[in-house]
Amino acid sequence: MPQTDIVTFMLSFIESHRKSNIDLAELQSAFVGQVVDYPAFAEALLQLEQDGVLIPVKSHGRNGRTPSLAYRYRIHLQKLRRDQVSIIQMAAQQLHPAIKLDVYYRRTSEEWEADLPRIRQIHQYLTQHGLPKDEITAPERSFALTGDEKWIDEQGGRELLEKTGLWASMRILPASDPLMLAIHPKLFSSVPISGSRASHLIVENKATFHALLGRLNDLPFATVIYGSGNKIVGNLQMFAKQVPLPHVHHTFYYFGDLDWEGIRIWHSLNRRYDHIRLAAPFYIAALQHDAVPGKSNQRQDHAALSDFSQHLPDESAQRLNELLNEGRYIPQEVLSAEELHRIGRMSVWNET
Repeated sequence: MPQTDIVTFMLSFIESHRKSNIDLAELQSAFVGQVVDYPAFAEALLQLEQDGVLIPVKSHGRNGRTPSLAYRYRIHLQKLRRDQVSIIQMAAQQLHPAIKLDVYYRRTSEEWEADLPRIRQIHQYLTQHGLPKDEITAPERSFALTGDEKWIDEQGGRELLEKTGLWASMRILPASDPLMLAIHPKLFSSVPISGSRASHLIVENKATFHALLGRLNDLPFATVIYGSGNKIVGNLQMFAKQVPLPHVHHTFYYFGDLDWEGIRIWHSLNRRYDHIRLAAPFYIAALQHDAVPGKSNQRQDHAALSDFSQHLPDESAQRLNELLNEGRYIPQEVLSAEELHRIGRMSVWNET
């Protein structure tokens, strides 16, 4: 291992050390399995002594070898991190003032470098839009900040927002699991249903379900159903038992992600149940937004895509085919709560 690499490796090891003192044996153990002889190791350690990063603890003595090394060192944290401090201070001057970086003065450079790309994305969002004024769900906020609707809940996004002092400012709604319930026929029949018909909207993801609940009374749907991904294909058979109104003609509209999986879920529903429709107005609006890099592990189903596309205008169908062929997708969270309510309220939903 070259001498410069030995020093860098040693600095990284010291930086991750949680105590203010470090023993010679601990430093040596970091190089187990590495081809590093004692003279090269000692030269690197003595360089860190000379730089003031490691200060020998005199009361513990030295090992008496040539060159001689102390049995214990005190870590001078300020000198160890002077370069990182300088970098973080410079970054703080260039980033949105709401982003706080103080925590990174006490963290490793690896953690800072790992978080920096996301911090830059958040900076870009805040520079363009400012701090959020409205409350929305975590997946919707996640997609707005990073283009990945799962980042906050599943990929450490909440932790980073907390570290940078932004969590409270992001105005994220708590998203508990939707309540599963059975509706008594007398209670349900008290809701006016013109011509004994009822429309129902199934949405693939929890975030969109919560976003629609805000003004449910303004929407033309008797129910909004949380599909929970592919589970809806099996679970929809329970609808007749949970809403026992055989005299009512029920029509179900489906709205999911514009990716291979979302299209396949609709296709499975459409083949298994009667009265399944595509919630085309939502999909058409979603296709006006930018697509993001897709999920490479999804199975492509071109038969499902062909059937799905027949229910969209030609322009929208062509855009969908293009983005899927390019390996991109559009999550349903791309539509804000305001857009969802406006589209649901103003669109024509044909139940026939």
